[in-house]
Amino acid sequence: MRLLCIGIAFAFFFSSCSKNTEKEIEFPEQLSFFLDTVYVDPGDEILYLQDKLFLSDLSADKSYLINFNRKDVIAERINLDELKLEKLIPFEKEGPNGTPAYFSRFSLNHEEQLLIWSYQFYSIFDQNAKKVKDLGLEKIAADYLAGSDFYPSMLFEDPKQPDRLLGVFISWKDRTYFILDFDLNRKKFKKTDLPEMDKLQEYNTDIVMDGQAMGSYGVAVHTIAKNGNIILTNNSFNEAVIYDTNKDSTYVKSWDTPLLGSRKNYTPPKQVEYSSGQREEVVRESMKEFNYGNLVWDEAQNRFYRFSIKQQFGEDKDEYGQYIATGTDVYLNIFDENLNILAESLVPQLDAPPKKHFVKDGKIWIFENIDDEMAFVQLTIE
Repeated sequence: MRLLCIGIAFAFFFSSCSKNTEKEIEFPEQLSFFLDTVYVDPGDEILYLQDKLFLSDLSADKSYLINFNRKDVIAERINLDELKLEKLIPFEKEGPNGTPAYFSRFSLNHEEQLLIWSYQFYSIFDQNAKKVKDLGLEKIAADYLAGSDFYPSMLFEDPKQPDRLLGVFISWKDRTYFILDFDLNRKKFKKTDLPEMDKLQEYNTDIVMDGQAMGSYGVAVHTIAKNGNIILTNNSFNEAVIYDTNKDSTYVKSWDTPLLGSRKNYTPPKQVEYSSGQREEVVRESMKEFNYGNLVWDEAQNRFYRFSIKQQFGEDKDEYGQYIATGTDVYLNIFDENLNILAESLVPQLDAPPKKHFVKDGKIWIFENIDDEMAFVQLTIE
């Protein structure tokens, strides 16, 4: 294992306000940031970094991370305390313990098992890659999950009710969001629509080729479950849609802050031709505006962190025809457990969009691929 300590402190001034706050909140006049970079020892193996830890999840105590190599169907268990690869867990592509070739996501449940889901596939595996339970959600809610018209975005277990499972789903037809609340014991479910998410369509662009649909470019939605709530944020509106799992009710928490505003100003065209170059223009203009990131939870401090970015571009393009960013401004928001803003500021040390990140040992760990090695930049806030 290698350890590189940068240890540079930066001080800055900041202020913040919210639509829901009637009078100005006073914060400390400055904070200090410290950066360290640590490397994971892979032993004799080559770690899978191509997906930038997109298919990964942490254990409840943050002692290890499971990174899934869906190319070779292998899970990598990374010890985060000792910063080394503990073991590889080979999964099967077919048979009774088989997994889909490209499943949507997975999470580690309270029993340290892998809850894996995709279209018509909802199963739990142990860390020996054996299927221990087929949840059969596609049978319980056959009208929604028997086909591929509704995408399973995230699934959450209720820690207080082992037979309860909640999922966030997207309808491809009209791009609406909804929650399915499953009672696995009784094999029943309840559907709750999320009309608060409908306005995200303002930022969606359909991509066509010769009149045929080729896909779309739209809003990224992030989901986290904490304190009995499912919280949905997105990259275009400075707000959160909060579903209270105990009261079965939904409300919106909006912010209009001095640095990040309340939403993106740029509204893209509703449709572009694939070969026209307009798609690349839409992406560039969208990324030049603020893109609000996902919430991460700090259980020690009982608060949330959220990075947001704003990029600069020139005229140069990469091999895929995308405009190359010439610079990135990274901002950090700190929220209390009720999502009231405590602080926001530019983070001058960070000059690239933060990849997979989480809070451990009082620091924000940000994944980096450094010379094909798994590394984490550790951001300490004082």
